[in-house]
Amino acid sequence: MGKSSRQSKTFRRRSPSASVEVEQKPAKKEPVAVIPPEVSRRMVRRILVFSGIPSGLGLSSFFVNYYLLTNHVVALPPYFTLAESLTLFGLGFLGISYGVFSASWDPEPGSLLGIGEFRRNLGNIIQQWRESAARSSESSDSREA
Repeated sequence: MGKSSRQSKTFRRRSPSASVEVEQKPAKKEPVAVIPPEVSRRMVRRILVFSGIPSGLGLSSFFVNYYLLTNHVVALPPYFTLAESLTLFGLGFLGISYGVFSASWDPEPGSLLGIGEFRRNLGNIIQQWRESAARSSESSDSREA
């Protein structure tokens, strides 16, 4: 076996006298959107209802199906529990978005189910996406010219 030789690494250090000038541009301050506390609480309540109920039912479906199978109440096929839990958890996932979009984004509360608020808020988001896409395509076109 040969002797392992250590190779020494040499590092070059910058001399302290060498300085790099960095031009600092003033940071653009964009307006910060803050969700008012009453709107935030309204969103959280709706998320808990529209997401919590289906998710809770999805969890309880395992126990209910287990009880039904072990006590020979109903003969359920194995895929039934999978389909049932996936459906309920999927509804819970969609309930998060519906809870946010169905809440009134105005200081005064909206309707109980929030169907009108959902349509209005989703329309506002889609409009903002389109305007943002148009601005970004205009700025990329101006850079190319």
